[in-house]
Amino acid sequence: MELVDVYAWYRGRDYALRGVSARISSDTVILGPNGSGKTTLMRAILGLVVSKRGRVLVDGVDVDSIRGTTRLMASNLREVMVGSKQPLRNVARFVLELVEGDYERFEDIVTRFAGRDVLRKSFAELSEGQRKIALNALALASRARYILLDEPFEGLDPARRVAMLSEIQGTGGVKVISTHVTWMLRNLPSWDLYLVVEGSVYGPLNVGYLWELRISDRPVEDAVLTIDLRSGRRVYLSKTAGTPLSSLDTLDRLYEVVS
Repeated sequence: MELVDVYAWYRGRDYALRGVSARISSDTVILGPNGSGKTTLMRAILGLVVSKRGRVLVDGVDVDSIRGTTRLMASNLREVMVGSKQPLRNVARFVLELVEGDYERFEDIVTRFAGRDVLRKSFAELSEGQRKIALNALALASRARYILLDEPFEGLDPARRVAMLSEIQGTGGVKVISTHVTWMLRNLPSWDLYLVVEGSVYGPLNVGYLWELRISDRPVEDAVLTIDLRSGRRVYLSKTAGTPLSSLDTLDRLYEVVS
């Protein structure tokens, strides 16, 4: 998957993405504070952003021309479920038959993480955590080549977060996780990573390498990455100066470091 100078925006708002260029060919983390543009980036890759310019290519083909291609891309975005009053099992079976997915795997994941009773309920009847489990399961059971998971751990308790990470790691295809939290990075040292801050994308970096870096608001000679904020301030990532990135439980705390 490749993005070439992509800008994206919503009606009446400033750019959510600004000149984004990135190439994703292996398991990748999209890391950034809440509101930084991560979800918009995922939606752009999926061809769901209406207002955009630039190019998004999947296997060399423009994303706008490949909609409906089975087993190519899947996500845990909730569009497929919103508004449905049917039992979860009926909706999931219908969707997974359309995309040639694995309904048995979907049912297995949901049952293990949320209990079998969830399958008899409609999406609207589920708690936020149950909804996230169902949407994650739908994506993971799709058998897609690219699986995009937006904040897949939100609403889950600590034990289920760890178990869900293992479920994701054990799934085939290229996985892309967007998140603002950092706890899972130590378990994904070989993954690629892009940082998203205020609509700009930085990278790629290796997760294991990033985990060793520090964040500072003062210029550092050995800075490996410089992030420009809209306020005019800069954030420097290096191995020698500042707050260890590994000490931040969430990238929302980035602004505390530079305040």
